[in-house]
Amino acid sequence: MTKKSALQKIRIVFIILSVLCLVVAVLFLRQFVTKDDKSSMNGSLYKGEVQHRVLLIASYNSQYFTFDPQVRGLKKSFESHGIEFDCVFMDAKKNKSPHDISIFHDYFIQRINPKESYDGLLLADDEAVKFVMQYYNELFKDIPTIFFGVNSMTLARMAVDRYDMSGYYENDYLVDTIELAMKLMPERKKFYGIHDNSPAGLADMVLFNRVKNDHRDYEFYEINVATMPYEELKKELTAIPDDAVLIYMTCFTDSEKRFHSTNETTNIIVNSTNVPIIRNFLSGDTDGVLGSIAVDFEIQCELAGNDMVRLLDGHKLEHPALEVNASYNSRFDYEKLKKYGIKETDLPEDAVVYNRPLSFFDRYGNIFPPVGMIFLSMIFLTMAVFITVLLGLAANEELRKSKNELEESQKKLKYQAEHDDFLDILNRRSAVNYLRENLSLKHIYSILMIDIDNFKDVNETYGHQLADEILKYLSHALENIASKRDWMISRYGGDEFLLMVPHEGLDENSETIKEILELFRKPIHVGDETIILSCSIGISVSDGVTMPDQHIINSEIAMYEAKQRGRNKAFKYSDELKKKVREENKIKAKILDAFENDGFFMLYQPQIDANTKAVTGYEALVRMKAEVLYPNTFIPIIEASGWIGRLGRVTTELVIRQLATWRDQGYELKPVSINYSSNQLGDTGYVDFIKELLSRYNISGEFIEIEITEGLFLERTEQAEKLFDQFRELGIRLLMDDFGTGYSSLGYLTYIPVDYVKVDKSFVDTYLVDGKETFLEDVIKLVHDIDKQVIIEGVEEKWQFEKLKEFNADKIQGYYFSKPIKPEEAIVFDAGDK
Repeated sequence: MTKKSALQKIRIVFIILSVLCLVVAVLFLRQFVTKDDKSSMNGSLYKGEVQHRVLLIASYNSQYFTFDPQVRGLKKSFESHGIEFDCVFMDAKKNKSPHDISIFHDYFIQRINPKESYDGLLLADDEAVKFVMQYYNELFKDIPTIFFGVNSMTLARMAVDRYDMSGYYENDYLVDTIELAMKLMPERKKFYGIHDNSPAGLADMVLFNRVKNDHRDYEFYEINVATMPYEELKKELTAIPDDAVLIYMTCFTDSEKRFHSTNETTNIIVNSTNVPIIRNFLSGDTDGVLGSIAVDFEIQCELAGNDMVRLLDGHKLEHPALEVNASYNSRFDYEKLKKYGIKETDLPEDAVVYNRPLSFFDRYGNIFPPVGMIFLSMIFLTMAVFITVLLGLAANEELRKSKNELEESQKKLKYQAEHDDFLDILNRRSAVNYLRENLSLKHIYSILMIDIDNFKDVNETYGHQLADEILKYLSHALENIASKRDWMISRYGGDEFLLMVPHEGLDENSETIKEILELFRKPIHVGDETIILSCSIGISVSDGVTMPDQHIINSEIAMYEAKQRGRNKAFKYSDELKKKVREENKIKAKILDAFENDGFFMLYQPQIDANTKAVTGYEALVRMKAEVLYPNTFIPIIEASGWIGRLGRVTTELVIRQLATWRDQGYELKPVSINYSSNQLGDTGYVDFIKELLSRYNISGEFIEIEITEGLFLERTEQAEKLFDQFRELGIRLLMDDFGTGYSSLGYLTYIPVDYVKVDKSFVDTYLVDGKETFLEDVIKLVHDIDKQVIIEGVEEKWQFEKLKEFNADKIQGYYFSKPIKPEEAIVFDAGDK
């Protein structure tokens, strides 16, 4: 290190130290000016437009002792993010009957529209959570929801597991409070607990009695304010012996059901007894209570507000959906500590002691740090100026030398900004800019979007390092061709390349396209392995009308069409493809509207006993209320869009609700089968969803059957096996659907866990003909031999039914007996006349 370099670094250090000292001094001094400015505690205010609006539903009213700290905590989170929140009060301490809740609900729907007016929902305390759960589907579904201050762990877990909420459980530190009182005042052996009959008060009393059972050497007494008017309470408090300790729990409702504020209750207690009073909730610092250990509502709500900010910004939470380890505070009155002879050293390490008399240093000590910091800042600044003078001439010379280095650095940075770091070809942004700047409507060119087929499998099989080398190899080969022919080449995505071929209008049969396809098909030898790849190419050709940006989009659409047509090929964009995409988008919009607005309904096709012609059950088939949209149109789009799990839940609830309706109408229930797609395996909560529905509508699992295609049984994955076991535990029978369309081996039927085998219509049409019908008869016999039953689908003719009855088929389903019909027709259907 040279002397000049060392001096420069020392100068920087002095400047930094000077600035830091000055900043620290300003911060110290600022305390004297802004110590009463509460807004300074909340961070910088957001000065732009409001970004989001949130609704806070408070279980009680604005006078409840937790409300002010809750609001302070929320403001700390929201004010710097442009989030405003409104508050509506349930006042459940006074109005908690079902009739009161119904009135609040009517008020709510008349005055407030949460889905349109608010982006998120905050729930304060238990009653608000219960209200939202009760009217979840009507008012609050799909709104991000955070709760806090919930005392019931059962309620909190239910809100998280069933209603997709997140939130904070309010720990009760009553046991810690009592045991700390025992530690601080070991000579006092009498403990009085004061409470009411509210859920919180009774919960506190359970914990109070638990401590009583654990400490037989102490005397414990109960004062229940719900059994006496407040005038009698004063007498009870006055009678407490001087050597006792009073545990101040939830006790705000008297025998006349009147609710008293925290301040009123505290004043009565403090003014009626001289014993130490300790409680498990926070309130004022000058109310005469010895101390408290309780949840810090301000911190808890600040954390809840931060969670809401993350959800509204589209991020996931960084912690479990239910937080149970709430932050707490322990606070003690200095004067009361002295009065009862308690040493501060015996308090918890993080305890806050308030009302302490100010010493000289407490009053004036804060002025010494800023003065010292200012003095040090001046010293450091003087030394930095001195070094700056010494380095002046040398610095000018260094600036002249660095000019060329800066120019080179700018060139390098520009190159790096325009090229992909890994493949050293143009990146996506630069390629798009290049096409915009160099192509016009009069130019002739072709845009190619190239995607390597199934490259994810290479990553998973051979590892990312080898996959990266293969990607680099293919990029280099493609770049060699592009450089010779003046093509533009860029990396558009992970394994996607964008090419611009000038002066040519290419199509699927062009030699250039064939050459690129062959380049990607060429085997790649890696050690003893030979890797064979392919690619899909989308082509968009200039037409004198479309801008380059749109050609990129068109080529990408064409590339996906090539993949849908089997991969390893090229496809040229056309107006027909554009029309197809638009039509699919219209159908997707109708599907989403159906999800949101009850746009699905179920038809039921009866299943008939082959011998008695009695209806033994039904298959539930989903339909859309939208016109001209049939299952063979909308179901493949739902599958491709990843919405099949959502549809599965909708159809399941419609079926179970219909079973409950039939039962309530007095009809005898028969099993209904529901189709299950292998793509629903990703919905890991589906079984719990069914279980909850069966419980909610009081329907036995024996009336539900799940139809699963044979492919899912053959995979025999751990996840699928677990799913089958869970279905059986609920009493749900399994049906193999579409037998005869896939693998169709009778051997595997001996071990798969199905009760029925449904033979597909195509299988019946193929083998229920002269010369082949004995094979179908043998299949039915073999299924019977392994103790399973056969349901034949697609029976449309009388002679088919009679022949299948002759073959001893168990059940018949098809248009010969009935098409899929409405539920009110299905439950009374009679096949006896057929």
